[in-house]
This record gives sequence, structure tokens and C-alpha cells, in this order.
Amino acid sequence: MKRLPGMIGSVLFSNLAFANCDTQPENCIEVSQWQISVAVGAGIATNPLKDGEHSPLIVLPYVSYYADRFFLDNTAIGYTFIDQQSFDISWIAELNSEQAFFTRSRPGTLLRSNTLSPDISERVELPQTRLPSDNGGTNTDNEGNISQPQEVNSYVQVIDSDHTPEQIKLPSLTFEDLAKRKWAIDSGILAHWYVSEQHKLTIRLLHDIRGIYKGFHGSLGYSYKLPFGHPKYAQLQFKLGIDYKDSKLGSYYYGITDRDTELTHFHYNVGSTVNPYVGIAYNHKLTENWQFKFTAKHQWLGSSIANSPIIEEGYTTSVFIGGLYAF
Repeated sequence: MKRLPGMIGSVLFSNLAFANCDTQPENCIEVSQWQISVAVGAGIATNPLKDGEHSPLIVLPYVSYYADRFFLDNTAIGYTFIDQQSFDISWIAELNSEQAFFTRSRPGTLLRSNTLSPDISERVELPQTRLPSDNGGTNTDNEGNISQPQEVNSYVQVIDSDHTPEQIKLPSLTFEDLAKRKWAIDSGILAHWYVSEQHKLTIRLLHDIRGIYKGFHGSLGYSYKLPFGHPKYAQLQFKLGIDYKDSKLGSYYYGITDRDTELTHFHYNVGSTVNPYVGIAYNHKLTENWQFKFTAKHQWLGSSIANSPIIEEGYTTSVFIGGLYAF
């Protein structure tokens, strides 16, 4: 048996630092054995894109395999090359989940429980082009001096035969016009520092290895775990942290460029962003195989992403409550 790594802990009873598998077997896992579980319940994951559909969380499968060094954890694989009592460092490779917001099908349900695939087919209202006034956008006073107009309307007035003014909007960009966003594979370093039995710091630094967005992202997270009972039958966990996304990642997924439209007034470049989040999770053991599970997470999008014309909400939220069955 070996101590549960940090990745699997969010689904099963999360590990306590310095766990001894003889005295605390609930914090350990059998090596070289497949672990399969499924969460069944009710929940929702929001989509920040304009006209993006919020996705239900009903059935969430989970598969993992841990050897002494190598591990498979749902859509991530890794190798732990430093494993000490107070910290560990691993190499990992995993699917980047940003594309889950853009796909029409539902594979994102299995890849990221708080970022599921929406149907994106309706019109997106983007900033309109400002048009000059009848005299070319300038006003002149009695002495012939040029002054700027006080206000420019983004609508065009159309006068019909009865001289009744009518306003029409300029064409806007739809999701149908947007180029396809591809799945990326990220690889890099995952490190855990077990400050004490209840406090843990997690650091991730990953880079695109498929050359899709050609950038990197990272995260710094803190978790506090409050166990109940001896032996432990329940656990409450609080999380907070920040996700960093560089400008290349942000612009590929949330920017608008020539690949989407030749109309330059729609173009938008995304800078690097810091995206803070908070979360809570509660697991309560009911039987040998069943646990009650509640999780919630809220993340604020950095301003450069939140201000993108294709973003409706400057945050994402996921909530789930139900049962977790381990086979």
C-alpha cells in the first residue's frame, strides 16, 4: 500500500500528510490495482460563454491506477520522481480543459466536471462599428473651426418613403463564424507540500506540447482538511487558490482574430490573467462502497478574459450533491 497522492484525494477520502498505512489505512491505496468509482446525483456547471448552456452534473465516472511511481488519474498520467514524507514532485501530462466550453458534443463531462461542453450556436452580440455623422464625423462653427461630434450612434438611421426613421443593427459575429478551438495536451510539473496533516500546498506548471496555443499555465492552491471520527468516517475540505493563464492560451481560446473573421473591428487580444477560486467538499462514508458527496467551486475570470466579446459571465460555478460508489 502507498499514501494517496493529491490528485485522487479530491474524489475519495483525501490523504493526510505523513500518513502511516499501518495505522491509517483509509488514507492509503493498494498499488497496481484499478480504482473505479462513479458519482450519481444532481448538480450544475456554468458556462461563461455568451449563449453557452449551463450543463447538468448527473453521472460522473472516475478511473485511476497507481503503481509505485507511475499513475493514471482519469485524463492525466504521471510519474512521481521525488516522493518524500513532507513533499512529492511528479511529471504529468493531461488534456487541457478550456476547449470543453466550445465543443457541441458532451465529452467534456468526462474530462472536467466543472467545465462541461455547451451547444454554441446562437448569435453573439459584439460591439457595433461606430459610423461618422452626415458631414464626415466633424462639426464646424461659424468661423470654420472643426470640432469633434458630441456623440456617435452605433445604429444606422433608415428613412422610408413616409419619412419615418427606422434603426437597424449592423451584422454581428455568431458562434458559427468562430474558428474551431482544438483540444490541447499539457505537460509539466505537479508538486505537493504537506505542511501538516491538515494543510497542503499544490503547485502546477504546465506547457502546451501539441503546439495548439503554444503557451503555458500554472496554479497555486491551498487546501485545509478537517476529518471527523476515529477511524475517519467523514471529511470536510476547504480550498482556495489562483490559476494563471498566459496571453497565448487566453488569446487562442477567448480572443478573436483573422481566423474567425476578416472584420477587424471584431478582433480582440487576451492578455495574461490571474483567476482566483474558492471551493468546498464534504465526503461522508455510508457503507463500505457508498459515500455521500457534496462539492462546490467558484472561480472568477481575469479581466482580460472576462472582457472578451464572447464572454457573458466573468465567473464559473459548479455545484454537485449525491452519492459516490466505489467498485
